[in-house]
Amino acid sequence: MTWQSVRNPKRYFGDTYTGSVRITRNGNVQVPFESHLERDWLIRTDAFDFSLKSIVAQPRVHETKRGLPYRFEGKPRLWIPDFIRIRHGRDGLQDPPPVLVEVKPWIRIYPEHLNRHRQAELRAREKARWRTIRQTAYARGFGFELATEKEIRIEPSLLNAVTMRRCADGFFPEASERIGRLALLRLPPESGIPHLARVLPPDVDAFAVALRLAWRGEIVLDPSEVWTRTTSFVRA
Repeated sequence: MTWQSVRNPKRYFGDTYTGSVRITRNGNVQVPFESHLERDWLIRTDAFDFSLKSIVAQPRVHETKRGLPYRFEGKPRLWIPDFIRIRHGRDGLQDPPPVLVEVKPWIRIYPEHLNRHRQAELRAREKARWRTIRQTAYARGFGFELATEKEIRIEPSLLNAVTMRRCADGFFPEASERIGRLALLRLPPESGIPHLARVLPPDVDAFAVALRLAWRGEIVLDPSEVWTRTTSFVRA
């Protein structure tokens, strides 16, 4: 199925931060965003979702509506997801259901208010609304994800995602990737980039090769530190 956008975020809301992120796992297709947080979600998802097939912004998910219709507080409502994420099935299995994604700042999900009673009411209402949306998405055959900065802006993994994507496009030398993959066989399962450098030809950058193989999911770089030329890894 081909998913279409309801609208292009770049054409609306001129006071917001807009742009696009190239999705390296989908042939560098540019996916638009309309906030810094959405941009970071795209970067993180492209880097670490090894089964990712494609992402569409502002998708049309209903035959006749612009978004997903649902009922809340006795009224018909409409939700337009920020993104739909499509994944490949693993080990030859059927593709899993597409996931509808909403990216929201934490304070929008759990609003703060000077009046504690009013704050509790607002938070309870938001939780109930998103629970209804999630159940509606499931009923229509979709997955659902609600992401805030607490799930997206985890450091140093977000910084590492930015670094890894530098070696993720189609311009990375195939010969270097192939040589790096063979060099891994000469190393123990738990090793590091300095050891990889010793078994690679001097004209092959071990750090770039490690980033490429991490993007492929063939090695796992130490997630607890900022990735550098001294970072350790394990074979996946």
